[in-house]
Amino acid sequence: MTITSLLNLGGNTVYTPPKDIKPTDSNIPVRNTGTVAPSDQPGQSSGIYYLPGLMNISTTGNEVISRFVEQVARQTVVRTSDFARWDSQREMLLNVDSMFASEDALGAQDNISVFFDNWNTLSQKPQDETARQEVLASSDSMVQMLRGQRGMLAATSKALSETVHESLVELNDKLQALVEINAQLAAPENVGARSELIHERNTIVHAISEKLDIDTNITAREQMHVSTRSGFTLVDGTSAYTLQLSEPSLTSRLTPASTFDGTVSFSGTSSREVVLEVTQGGAVGTGDVRFRASLDGKRSWLSDAEGNDTQFAVASNGTAPSVQNLDVTFNSNAGMLAAGDTFTIIPKQHVTGFTPQGRVNLTPQSFFDGSDNELRITGGQIAGLMQLRDNKLGNYTEKLDGLASTIITEVNKVYAQGASTVPQLEITATNSVVNVDTPLASNGSGLVTSDTITSGKMTLFASDSETGKPSPTTAYGIIDFSGVAPYIRDFDPAVHSLNNVCDAINSSLGQFGTATIENNALKITAAENHTLSFGEDSSGLFAALGMNTFFAGTSAEDMEVHERVREDAAAINAGVVNNAGSVVAESSDTAKSIAALKDASFSFNTPGEATKTVSARDYYAALSAQAKDDATTALYKTQFNEALLLDLSRQNATIHGNNLDADISEMTKFQHSYKAAAKLITSAEDMMQVIAGMPN
Repeated sequence: MTITSLLNLGGNTVYTPPKDIKPTDSNIPVRNTGTVAPSDQPGQSSGIYYLPGLMNISTTGNEVISRFVEQVARQTVVRTSDFARWDSQREMLLNVDSMFASEDALGAQDNISVFFDNWNTLSQKPQDETARQEVLASSDSMVQMLRGQRGMLAATSKALSETVHESLVELNDKLQALVEINAQLAAPENVGARSELIHERNTIVHAISEKLDIDTNITAREQMHVSTRSGFTLVDGTSAYTLQLSEPSLTSRLTPASTFDGTVSFSGTSSREVVLEVTQGGAVGTGDVRFRASLDGKRSWLSDAEGNDTQFAVASNGTAPSVQNLDVTFNSNAGMLAAGDTFTIIPKQHVTGFTPQGRVNLTPQSFFDGSDNELRITGGQIAGLMQLRDNKLGNYTEKLDGLASTIITEVNKVYAQGASTVPQLEITATNSVVNVDTPLASNGSGLVTSDTITSGKMTLFASDSETGKPSPTTAYGIIDFSGVAPYIRDFDPAVHSLNNVCDAINSSLGQFGTATIENNALKITAAENHTLSFGEDSSGLFAALGMNTFFAGTSAEDMEVHERVREDAAAINAGVVNNAGSVVAESSDTAKSIAALKDASFSFNTPGEATKTVSARDYYAALSAQAKDDATTALYKTQFNEALLLDLSRQNATIHGNNLDADISEMTKFQHSYKAAAKLITSAEDMMQVIAGMPN
């Protein structure tokens, strides 16, 4: 190698910029300023700067880096919101799964199975005191399990609402802080602090994205605008719009054809929003008004078995049938409702956005197909907590209530037709009505269990307390409705009110018993020296009223074993009244019929899901499995988004020079190259001196 070649090699090495050190050299300044070098700096072009140690970045390269930085930042905001949504649900769903998993839902020894198994044991030994106590013990265990789980879900939902309120307060503070940062960035005197302000702004944006899903946009003078992904403005330059947790509400939207001047009210709570749409208009009070109902924002409507929209009639007193456990009342002195009038009920605390134009409902909402309502909040901790409260825990609660209601109804239907050897002198219904003069099947009656009764016959026997022989009441103890309008013999819930039932019982029992109504509940009292026994009831009325029943209550929230049998196990109805109108101690027909319910299939309906026809214990097992699946999904979604965030963090570190170990390694490598090049030049210089000193 010639001396000239050595000098050229060393010189080129010294003067060539360290292009491979881009992750360090182009971003170490970013650590100090918090920004990426602008892509339109003049005087930069491709090629080599012949100034030792300087690096050339082309305008095109800088623009690519800038756009990449923007894309990574945007994806980080999105993934932060998605991660926060699922992470907020993960631990809570694992706890709920543990609650359901604590019961062996699939085994033969779960509480529901044991309950029915003990009735089977009682049917074999109807006079055995131990068998009766075991029925009571297993009943209490099952009731406590269902009520305990229902109570935990309710308490958790309440706690979630409180957490959402706290998160909204923190969010509003962050939004206001962002407004203040925008104002400082717009002030000319803060030019020198621009980097620190932008760094602080980025920290605030990250905190906001943890609360809910957002889009950001930077306009002139570094003014950041923030909105939810659905388009609701949160920060508009120097203005912020607050969000808060609002109380249950009802809003109406009337068509131009409507002259309705009244109000619509509701009572009750639900995890779902309900939209009522008038399908047949008219004046309130005429009984002409009809409406349909939607639980998913009018995407679908509640329907009957044939798939036709269910039509709900408004009674002449303005009351409407219960929809999703909500009682609705229309009030109006004048005016006409028109087809298309809609009323939206939000029967729960919900997230509301406030703007100068009014309030906007931003509460997260899931449709029946599992998709999110994109017009609402869909990400962040707030969305996660609200979705958990309404879509997950609300669904579990509906199913627990449905399960408990089915067990109560089916057991009581059988039990109410049974009898024990313990005499009954006075029986009071546990379920009352609102209006004693309204047909029991109509929504105006207010009987919660009205959907469980049908037309049919009821039997009630009065017996002499000394001889045990039945008194000469109406033939075979049948309660005769012929004496009350519309003068038909059998009970018909479409026409008979609670007052009608009371009159028919009095007419049938005569001097041997009396029926009265106290606090809108039916009460039957035996005459002196007489007792009462219930027989066959094909209408299900006594069970619906809560008379001569094993369970009291209508859902998992208020389910309990009836006080009469709790106090005396001998009062458990194991048998039935025989043809002579008396109870035989060895009779066990009722116990056998209840035991057979263990494997019987019932229809369970949950909004948005296909009707399930399974046994009670299989339905509970399916609910337990659903809780496990939801917990597993939340865990997977959390880990998935966490992995994506980690990858974005690594990309961000590459751009912003946060990987100092890699930077030092790269710099050390180029430092060694520089020293080697300098040594080549030094060697060449020494050779030149040697040559110059050689004698000619």
